[in-house]
Amino acid sequence: MKLTVFVPTGSARDSNKFPYARRLRDLNGKTIGEISNRLWASDRVFPVIREALKQKFPGIKFVSYTELPSGADKITDNEDLAELVLAKGCDAVIGASAG
Repeated sequence: MKLTVFVPTGSARDSNKFPYARRLRDLNGKTIGEISNRLWASDRVFPVIREALKQKFPGIKFVSYTELPSGADKITDNEDLAELVLAKGCDAVIGASAG
């Protein structure tokens, strides 16, 4: 059997060119950025995620999705997004999407 998988965006990604970042050991004292494509209930979902993470990691901080680019048109292929996330002091990002 041969299985061919296609990237749903229609573009091929080279996994060697875009390697996964190493996972953080702990989120205490870390700043987490929130990025949303704004297609469904970011205002309801992110507060729930924040509270759940605060319960587990009391020292965690957040940069709200309202402070970072949001909307599919602003985050897709945005080459400045990584620099902006770093400038805001984020150690990691939660990317929320719906469609």
